[in-house]
Amino acid sequence: MTFKKEIGKIYRLKVPFDDEVYTSVFFIQDEDGRILIDCGSSAWDVDRYILPALRQEGLSVSDIKYLVLTHAHCDHAGGKERIMQLNPQIKIVADARAILQNGYTMYALNGHTRDSVGVLDSHTHTLIAGDGLQGYGIGKYGCTFESREEYVKTIEKLQKQTDIENILFSHAYAPWNKDGAFGREDVQKCLQDCRDFIKGAK
Repeated sequence: MTFKKEIGKIYRLKVPFDDEVYTSVFFIQDEDGRILIDCGSSAWDVDRYILPALRQEGLSVSDIKYLVLTHAHCDHAGGKERIMQLNPQIKIVADARAILQNGYTMYALNGHTRDSVGVLDSHTHTLIAGDGLQGYGIGKYGCTFESREEYVKTIEKLQKQTDIENILFSHAYAPWNKDGAFGREDVQKCLQDCRDFIKGAK
């Protein structure tokens, strides 16, 4: 398993979660500091998937400046302690108010959890959304959110923001069954699908 280029300096590793779901770990290869976004569900995921994928890039965890956690659910943040053990100097970021580095900013995506965040890459106008946008959900897990009200606000905020041209999802949510939305038309359709589903959800 390897990190595969998505767009610009953003790469994705699909870490198996169960028989029907993977969770994405994103890696930003930037000269100002390398960023890892999410870290699998356990130390085993870190050792079995993330470390070998980094080695194929000629890197180790000690080369990572930031670990961004999009939210605290285990499939996204479960490997945190192992990452910190391997690189005690790594900066853990999980707050939308935090500062990353030139060209990359934290982005609040409240709803799925009340503190969900993403990373906005201004170079490619791409939002790495974690589980912040879920369409109709995925498999047996469906579409889940702690706050319907905050989730709707997040969708409406994104619908008004015209500079986001791509969105990368952590899972291949229905109805799209793909890893992201690419181009403004696709982004707007994605957001409308999310909004329509929530309107019809009980």
